[in-house]
Amino acid sequence: MGKKYWLALANLMWLGCLPLGQAQASETPVVVSTAIGTHEWYRDSRSEQARKELELQLQEAALAQLHPEFQAVWRRLKAMPEQGRGPLYDEAFSKLARFQQQWRAMDLVSREQLKTQKLDLSLSPEPATESGDLLDQVRDLRPQVAEYEAVRAKVHKLLALPMATTWPTLAMPTLRSGEPSPELGQIRAMLNELGDVAPAHQDEIYDAETEEAIKLFQRRHGLTADGIIGRRTLAWLNTGPVVRASLLLRNLWRRDLVDHLVGSRYVLVNIPDYRLSVVQGGGEVFTSRVIVGKEERETPILASEIRSVVLNPAWHVPRSILSKDILPKLSRDPGYLAREQFEVTDSAGNPQHLTEEQWHQALAEGFPYRLRQKPGDHNALGRYKFYLPNNDAIYLHSTPSKGLFEQGARAFSSGCIRVEHADDLAELLLADSRYQPDKVASLLKEDKTKWLPLSTPTPVFTVYWSSWLDEQGRQQLRSDIYGFDRVSYQSRAL
Repeated sequence: MGKKYWLALANLMWLGCLPLGQAQASETPVVVSTAIGTHEWYRDSRSEQARKELELQLQEAALAQLHPEFQAVWRRLKAMPEQGRGPLYDEAFSKLARFQQQWRAMDLVSREQLKTQKLDLSLSPEPATESGDLLDQVRDLRPQVAEYEAVRAKVHKLLALPMATTWPTLAMPTLRSGEPSPELGQIRAMLNELGDVAPAHQDEIYDAETEEAIKLFQRRHGLTADGIIGRRTLAWLNTGPVVRASLLLRNLWRRDLVDHLVGSRYVLVNIPDYRLSVVQGGGEVFTSRVIVGKEERETPILASEIRSVVLNPAWHVPRSILSKDILPKLSRDPGYLAREQFEVTDSAGNPQHLTEEQWHQALAEGFPYRLRQKPGDHNALGRYKFYLPNNDAIYLHSTPSKGLFEQGARAFSSGCIRVEHADDLAELLLADSRYQPDKVASLLKEDKTKWLPLSTPTPVFTVYWSSWLDEQGRQQLRSDIYGFDRVSYQSRAL
């Protein structure tokens, strides 16, 4: 994560921890007030609950760094005596309501990238028909995500940890099991604070029990669980509770769209987790490791649908990959194309057979031809391609390079998504079609490209969820490979 992000989050340490309420998340549409200054915040016990709920939501919005105005209002609120906060409660309510309305109007890409810092929150929310009392209206401003209460409780625990405001930063060389380090006592304390149970002794030898705790820590941070305390593991050890709470809250908002697809079947690719899931009836029915685009060639956030499974696909090399990757290889290795079974075509797809002189001229002119890789086990797309219409020429496909799936960080591609168990995914998607496994196996042997349409197109979403709670209530975190969690502003209110 970028330096600006860490500096901005470090400035949030003063946020502290408020008592958390136990109200249930509302499933009703967002209902907002029409003006500032019209709410009775001190009328009765329900009004008191509304005040506390509003403060919690404002604190969470400030901690998530959704918008600098939330942090400014939060600081002013905490500096003001209790009985004088009425106008600030109105202002906070209005800004949260305005944020909700604009959030609902944003597209999936803007939501997943959390492009919210420049939203205009100064306007009064658009008029809406109010329902319920003040407490109900405030609760309706929450993100409409099923695990909201669980995330709120986890945030409370993180901010209440004894070391939350004094989290250490370690600088040390790579450490392996059995090696000595004076930092091990501190490392064990950090692991225990975060719930990755380690022995409490101060031994300076990296022992087996501490190594097991490190492996657990690595697994829930998406790292290779080898027990080696290297650069990536150390970076996550240095990530304190306040930053972890912020990431959990930021990703809660990212969940706000897909969580409403209960009942339908869809494919979900979580880019930072390098994982694909098929969700049906609200539950996961299939999962596979994936490889996504490298930092300079991001896999885009998109919402589309898989319409066909392509067997034995040919690879029509995109111009960007041809220029950046293949032409430099050709200059060093003239036999590369023949070995990898590429054929040269013109813009109409007609094969071209170039003489040596024509090759030199074509390379000098920037190669005004196209490349097509023949189907087969050598093909970069493998044996399966999942076609989904989109403006970025992105699709899911298999790959002959299976060993790459064993690595923890898997941002290797030029943007497309390589699926480890593509054959199983194809079988699942084609289950209600006439292309059953025996028929598919027969077609694969022919080495001819065959398009198999799905009986019902399956929605597919690529998302950017870098933190969430797993089924055991443990916080999972993943590296911010594309920098969507680097907050670009430094709020003057901090």
